[in-house]
Amino acid sequence: MPRGQAAVEFAIIAVVALIVLLVGIQFAMLGQAALAVSQASDAIARFAAVNPGQLGPNGTVPLNSTIEQLVSSTLLSNGGNDLTISIASFSQNTTTTTSSPTMGDRAVVSISYNASSKIILPNPFLSIPFPSNLTANEVEMYE
Repeated sequence: MPRGQAAVEFAIIAVVALIVLLVGIQFAMLGQAALAVSQASDAIARFAAVNPGQLGPNGTVPLNSTIEQLVSSTLLSNGGNDLTISIASFSQNTTTTTSSPTMGDRAVVSISYNASSKIILPNPFLSIPFPSNLTANEVEMYE
């Protein structure tokens, strides 16, 4: 095989390998953020269940020092502005919300994270769409 042909084949393969590598890195970054969102919802729901009323029984939870300790720094990279946390308290086995949760009631924590700041490639990239909104929900029983 002539040297010129080998160089052309290498250039084509190198471009394809680089694209695969970049897409893999992008999905790894988004996967890490998705895992952080899931773990944050679990930690915040557990905190809410053990400490009733400290985060509020219903509505959006403001970002404070307690929440910042429970959430990965990955999600706080934009000052927490990309993160929306809400909590709802439900009575026992019903779908009725309660403003004063007691033991046996459920705390439902929902987290939404705008991952646009984590996307470094054009979206979509070569017809590959990247998720820009990551969400997680967690339910815990009040103690």
